[in-house]
Amino acid sequence: MRTTLPRLAALLALSTAGDAAAADEVRFRLVNGTDFPIRALVLSQANLAAWGPNVLAPPSIKPGEAREVTVKGAFFACNLDLKVTFDVNASEPVWQYLNVCELKKIRLRFDQMSGVTTASYEE
Repeated sequence: MRTTLPRLAALLALSTAGDAAAADEVRFRLVNGTDFPIRALVLSQANLAAWGPNVLAPPSIKPGEAREVTVKGAFFACNLDLKVTFDVNASEPVWQYLNVCELKKIRLRFDQMSGVTTASYEE
């Protein structure tokens, strides 16, 4: 019984971890609400800046256009940061703390003058 209790406690902790029980695949609709074509999209666990590979296939997403994005791979948490690379602008803006496990649609906005990123999204 003594060895069973620690195992049960560990299983209970895993099953109630919520955010830590992340997805193997994430899908959402990305709307480019910026003034620049987006050629790359990378994700990182929130606040780590450990960026993964580009998840966008060519061609770039033009301003006003939308595309379905599928990200495969295991995530340790659902809250991720998202960074884009533009075709014609050297800025690489970051949107922070997005719950990609619940994300259905996101419209990215970027003010080049101030460097401020905003987003509207549906979960």
